[in-house]
Amino acid sequence: MLGKLCKHEIKATARYFLPLFLITLLLTPVTRLTVSVGNYPGILGFIPVVVVFAYVASILVISAASVLLIVHRFYKSMVTEEGYLMHTLPVSTETHIFAKLIVSSLWVVSSFLVIVISLFMMFYTPDRFASLLNELSTLWSMTSGYATSAQLTLTIIEVVLLCIIGIFTSPLVFYASIAIGQIISKNKVLGSVVGFFIIQFVSQILGMISMVPFGYSIDALNTMSTQMAIISNVFFPYCIVVSIISGVILFVLTDFIFKKKLNLE
Repeated sequence: MLGKLCKHEIKATARYFLPLFLITLLLTPVTRLTVSVGNYPGILGFIPVVVVFAYVASILVISAASVLLIVHRFYKSMVTEEGYLMHTLPVSTETHIFAKLIVSSLWVVSSFLVIVISLFMMFYTPDRFASLLNELSTLWSMTSGYATSAQLTLTIIEVVLLCIIGIFTSPLVFYASIAIGQIISKNKVLGSVVGFFIIQFVSQILGMISMVPFGYSIDALNTMSTQMAIISNVFFPYCIVVSIISGVILFVLTDFIFKKKLNLE
């Protein structure tokens, strides 16, 4: 059933995302060609301005859509009239949430890849690419003076893992906000906004408190190599564990509210 729900969610959201992706990828070569022409005579000078504006706007729209459309889809299908049908299906609440998480993560990754591909197509030249590789090599060499290759590799793996966890769990902040909002206010949109700020306030306070010991421990260390060891062996693993625990808490909270406190009026 999870597969069927995911397929349904993809169909419901693809009609928004796919045209945006297509527009951006089509605008990329058009923009590059338009800019490369150089000066336009007279009244034609507005052409590159309009094309560049459209291209930048398409990138910004994709970035915003990866969040706004996902939130809107969850809100519409879970707490509005459409929710009556959704909650009558012989599917657990957990499955509903998992399906939306999987699909939202898919679109977030897809949006990121489209933006990266577009920027690469827009700015790539052999010289620029070689210069970028040279800068990365220089950065690696500089950092190697403070940490071993094993520590640097571990740090990169941890950062990538944090990004993956973040992609999968970040929508849960909005899901939990919507769940809280539909029980604290008759105006569900306003309640969701309030719920979002409540979650952000609590998470920020707890995050600041939990980071204090690391701040003192880093300041107390005299060498950069020791600090790098603490970061790769303690700090990032701690962040990974906290991210997972936070995601589980938000998932359980969302699931509990929709199971026990659902209000579709």
